[in-house]
Amino acid sequence: MSFTRRVLLQSTGALALAPLGPAAYAQDYPSQDIRMICGFSAGSGADIFVRYFAEKLRPIAGRTVIVENKIGANSNVATEYVARSKPDGHVLYPFAGTTVAASMHLFKNPPVDVGKALRVAATTSNLAFMLVVDAKGPYKTVAE
Repeated sequence: MSFTRRVLLQSTGALALAPLGPAAYAQDYPSQDIRMICGFSAGSGADIFVRYFAEKLRPIAGRTVIVENKIGANSNVATEYVARSKPDGHVLYPFAGTTVAASMHLFKNPPVDVGKALRVAATTSNLAFMLVVDAKGPYKTVAE
């Protein structure tokens, strides 16, 4: 698998969840507290992002929204946790597209195939992403 131009040029903040089963479409959703999973430590930029959206979701959902930090392995711990969660829509995973895309390429055996294990529910932000190298260095193209 190689980086695509899109992955290199754009990072998308997204809200993902495990693929939904029929119960997630029930009229009484949410029927329990919602958990938002953060792949980085409390107080980090990612944690602030997740907590911001948790506070916005709380009054809309009319339920408690709990932020859980599942840190480690460039957020692979959190990704795997969400992928293995009950697919009922009560576990949400705000993540940065570049982090998840990088994990698919940096680890020989990523814990999950994100494209198959998670579903994007909403895009929360678009951020510029650059690949920067020393102009005097030997690398002139992405392939190099």
